[in-house]
Amino acid sequence: MKILKLLILLGVTIAYSASILTTPIHANGPTANDLVAAVNAYRAANGYYTMNSHTLVFQAAQTHAEWIVETGQGGHIGAGGSDETVRVSWTGYGNGAQIQCDENWASGRTIDDALYSAWSDWTHQEVMLNQWGNLYTDIGGGVAEWGDGSYVFILNVCKVIGQEASGDVPNTNNESPAIAIPPTPDYSNYIFSVVKATPQYDETVTHVVQYGQSLLSIADAYGITVEELRTLNEFAPDFTSIWPDDVLIIKVGTGKTAPIETTTAEIPPKTATPTATATMQAPTTAQPTATVITETKANNKQPSLTAELLLVIFAGLGLVIMIVVSTIKDQ
Repeated sequence: MKILKLLILLGVTIAYSASILTTPIHANGPTANDLVAAVNAYRAANGYYTMNSHTLVFQAAQTHAEWIVETGQGGHIGAGGSDETVRVSWTGYGNGAQIQCDENWASGRTIDDALYSAWSDWTHQEVMLNQWGNLYTDIGGGVAEWGDGSYVFILNVCKVIGQEASGDVPNTNNESPAIAIPPTPDYSNYIFSVVKATPQYDETVTHVVQYGQSLLSIADAYGITVEELRTLNEFAPDFTSIWPDDVLIIKVGTGKTAPIETTTAEIPPKTATPTATATMQAPTTAQPTATVITETKANNKQPSLTAELLLVIFAGLGLVIMIVVSTIKDQ
């Protein structure tokens, strides 16, 4: 009986050990608090004030991050067709007062992927650094794991209308904080996917930056790393700020120039020059005139009118003579 118990205990121990060995060990991943701390540190490094972490803003950001993972529909439009301001209002933020929010979202393996790559374009930079002069007061983040080692990052920044940040608050327009700066339109929802450029003759590839594109999205589209993209364009290792219509080098070509196309005028085949062709014309009939044309005897083989008259006279005389002679003989 003891042996049976020992065998059972040994089997359980082996099974438990096997389950431990086969269970993947996950390192601590990034959290929403880590994301917000990184953004506030980035703001401070650029001369901006620190925004307040707000529980309800965190709640809205986290809900949207999990919704993206669940549905696979990345973007700023979320459940029920909501935008970031509507989603934050659903949490009760503002206690019924009018609110305004902006949002960044990204997919990556680290917070730095979001902060310095996915959000390196000017629209996302303005959301983080408040370059639109909206003077947001509250911040919240959300992080959800895709399951392949990458994460969805959501950043929301908000304010209650009429309760903007005040006091000694710096802003990028270098205006006095006491002077209200009208909010500019929110362009953060206008995102253009990366369309790969056609290589030039010498295989050089350049890309024109469009709204919402980042170093990360451009690098991914062309199959290179962000570090390679920075090196090709001689950017600093921490460079992030790209702008619409910037031209980025994706691949350096061979320098081979395209051959100059020469146009050779084609000489048309020589054709025989048409010669004058004799045209047969119908004979014309001379119209009679009042003038009588007299031909000379030398040019006319027929007897003239005078000779014919003489012959007739002689023939008539001869006939008369024969008749007279015949009459005399009969008497």
